[in-house]
Amino acid sequence: MKLNAPMNALKAFEAAARTGSFTAAAAELGVSSPAVSQQVKLLEDFWQQALFIRQGNRLSLTDAGQTAYPQLAQAMASLAALSAKMQSEQIRKTRLVLSAPHSVVETWLPGKLAPLMRAEEYTPIDVRVDEDPIDFARDKIDMRIFFGHDLYGDFQVHSLFADHLIAVASPDFIRQFGAHLQDMPDKFLIHTHWGSGFTSSPNWEAALPVGKTINRDLGMSVRTSSVALVFARHGFGVALVPAAMAADDLYAERLVQLDSPYLELPRSYRLAYPKRLQSHPTIVRVLGALSHWADQSKR
Repeated sequence: MKLNAPMNALKAFEAAARTGSFTAAAAELGVSSPAVSQQVKLLEDFWQQALFIRQGNRLSLTDAGQTAYPQLAQAMASLAALSAKMQSEQIRKTRLVLSAPHSVVETWLPGKLAPLMRAEEYTPIDVRVDEDPIDFARDKIDMRIFFGHDLYGDFQVHSLFADHLIAVASPDFIRQFGAHLQDMPDKFLIHTHWGSGFTSSPNWEAALPVGKTINRDLGMSVRTSSVALVFARHGFGVALVPAAMAADDLYAERLVQLDSPYLELPRSYRLAYPKRLQSHPTIVRVLGALSHWADQSKR
């Protein structure tokens, strides 16, 4: 003895009860009106109860139909929601997740990924802002841009480019206070706290004349290069930032580069991803876009 009613019959009854018509239900289900009528008849035979009172082209629910319809409609809605959720999850799985530090996402990354968006084979990616270390599996991350260190030695790692620090300030600031670093008051030096992992990175002591003592308590201190750029852009002083991060501001003349020694950063920017994804088309395209830009920036 069958305990479960046929699914097609349930779908036909639910659609006919909701729309009030075999014809409307047939259009929704993509079948003929007689096919819907036949499926409803199968369900009535299965339950051994009439579900509709047929009055010409009009349908009215019997007491049995009124008992069955609300629960069936709720069940169909739940199935539809589950299907939508699973399809959405499948779509999400096809979109790779790229993780990067705050300053990278806010400065040079969007411009470097822009050519991918214009390509015919463009596949959207999800961009996440995270600080190191990240857990690829736990955080569901597929690619990670990072600066230096060797935290991701078990993954496939590509070096992207090395960078150097430059001193920048707004045009208005330079017009008011000048562009000579050796004469710059300490209160106008914006200091970036690189974190415990970057104690060897160059700082203002290396950018200013030998022997010049700097009182760090007088200048502004920020946590990221992107924030240093924001305050420099608004005339708070001179920031010492990676050249790649300042490139767009310099090009747009929102900032001006001051003369300073060439201060190479001791580490390079890198891209890491699980080795199993080495041939994934999206990763290949992202790596190609970033590598192409890195090659162009060396010229």
